Amino acid sequence: MKNKESQNGLSSGRVLLRIMKDSLSITHWLALATVLSIGSAFLAMKAPEILGDLTNRIYSVIEGGGAIELTSFGKDVIILALVYIISALLGVLTTAVMNYSVSSFFTCKIRVKMSEKIAKIPIKTVDTTPNGEIISRMTNDVSIMGGSVHDIFGVIINGVIKLVMISVIIFTAEPTMAMAVIVFVPLSLVISAALASRSEKHFNKSREASGRLYSICEENLACFDAVKIFSIEKTQNQKYEATTKRYARLAEKGYFVSRTVGPIVGFINNLSYIAICVIGAYLVIEGRVDVGAMVAFIMYTKLFSGPLESIANGMSMIQSTVASARRVYEYLDGEEMTEPAEGEGTDVRGEVIFRDVCFSYKEDKPLIEHLNLQVRPGEKVAIVGPTGGGKTTIVNILMRFYDPISGEVLVDGHDITTMNRSDVRKIFGMVLQDTMLFSGSVYDNIAYGKENATRDEVMAAARQAHIDSFIGALSDGYDTQINEDSTNISQGQKQLLTIARAYLSNRPILILDEATSNVDTRAELLIQETMDKLMKGRTAFVIAHRLSTIENADTILVVDNGKIVEQGRHADLLEKGGLYARIYNSQYPAKRNLPQQGVGV
Repeated sequence: MKNKESQNGLSSGRVLLRIMKDSLSITHWLALATVLSIGSAFLAMKAPEILGDLTNRIYSVIEGGGAIELTSFGKDVIILALVYIISALLGVLTTAVMNYSVSSFFTCKIRVKMSEKIAKIPIKTVDTTPNGEIISRMTNDVSIMGGSVHDIFGVIINGVIKLVMISVIIFTAEPTMAMAVIVFVPLSLVISAALASRSEKHFNKSREASGRLYSICEENLACFDAVKIFSIEKTQNQKYEATTKRYARLAEKGYFVSRTVGPIVGFINNLSYIAICVIGAYLVIEGRVDVGAMVAFIMYTKLFSGPLESIANGMSMIQSTVASARRVYEYLDGEEMTEPAEGEGTDVRGEVIFRDVCFSYKEDKPLIEHLNLQVRPGEKVAIVGPTGGGKTTIVNILMRFYDPISGEVLVDGHDITTMNRSDVRKIFGMVLQDTMLFSGSVYDNIAYGKENATRDEVMAAARQAHIDSFIGALSDGYDTQINEDSTNISQGQKQLLTIARAYLSNRPILILDEATSNVDTRAELLIQETMDKLMKGRTAFVIAHRLSTIENADTILVVDNGKIVEQGRHADLLEKGGLYARIYNSQYPAKRNLPQQGVGV
């Protein structure tokens, strides 16, 4: 049978210890908050003593007659008011210090760690984890986790310190009545701990449901057009509603159990008040304590119940935050890509060799088996084949998004798995069918292709991609802002921007995934001509869907089920009449019986 930790990840105790460890960066702020809290608690402890003395004066006048000395009495009233005011101000300062330190240092530090983690996690983790789930952990769970620091240290600073101080005072004042208060403390803590542990499982499940909610929201926005086109708004709303209801049920259970702690502890405290009143009345009648002391003791008891309830509620709320913190730490502790040390960088000729490469995304489902390929520097290699045949997988292996299970991929004789991934990717320039634009200006999106690129270089790349005229027609030219979904420029213009980015990067090896698929015929001819110039002298891998774009390739690889089933030039493959010929003829039936002499030159 699995233990609790293996079932739910990190145990609650280890999560709390880790939160405290991560809080070391705000130790000095916590120390300041502690000093302020002690000052506030000391003044709060002093107030009942002053109030008791004032009560005795009033009681003496009522019982024995005479008059109150107003000057002295008024002075003490002012002192009492100042004590309460200063105590309250110190309490506000304590909260302000905690808020500032947690938000500025603790929560911010965790968010930065999670952002840095994204650069280290394997591509397969991103591929298999919904984006909304990761976003939920980086935003919602981290925010709740920041609240846990308030709960944990708030309990320690404001709760425990006050309890100790009050316990010393009440035992010093009247041990008999103090026992009536203290005897109920263990009962309160036991009940609080029991209810808190019961609420944890509900909070764990509710956080998972929260991650699913983020995923559905992200999906609806990312696929907004598809939702509208296929009129599936109702279906998506029903999916969201069902997940929302599940989240609400789980959160309701967790919060219901945790929030019953306060009323139960309050009831127990009221029992202590009854005991104090009975014992206190007896002691007053016996003459062992005066009325002022009795009033002061009741005030101390009230002060005692406050931190006790704070500790009880804190223990309950901590279970909620532990559930979120566990999800954050599980993400931070997740698998990372191993990296050799970065190399110094050398000139790349562009020779690429696949030597007996095998790969699969799933162990029981082989995709690429014993792939052997040699590409000489400067060659243009086209990769064609049916969907799911392994075309994109070859690119994923080249870019080290995934490493082969066995075999080697060599660039200029160097095994790329022994190279830092960043160094490998600096070798390749890429233009994908799916455009990748970032929020920012048109200029910024082109400039991503080269670090510290000059404006002249950016504009030259735009001219090469034949987009300088379209950019000039935009409202702010190169400074035009691209909105979040890039809806203020067309799909073809997005593609042209990514092509300009590839021109600017000027990498020795190019990977093109049907880079002209989203532009019109005239633009395609211009871009294809410029692409041919760009590829001249560079090794290029072209994933082709429209075979007319790769007729002049030096080598065409026909990939099916992860294997190269045909290899050669365009004319030779057509003459062979195999899979390539069938794909080509299905795309261009009018060319079936045309002579193929000279094609591919």
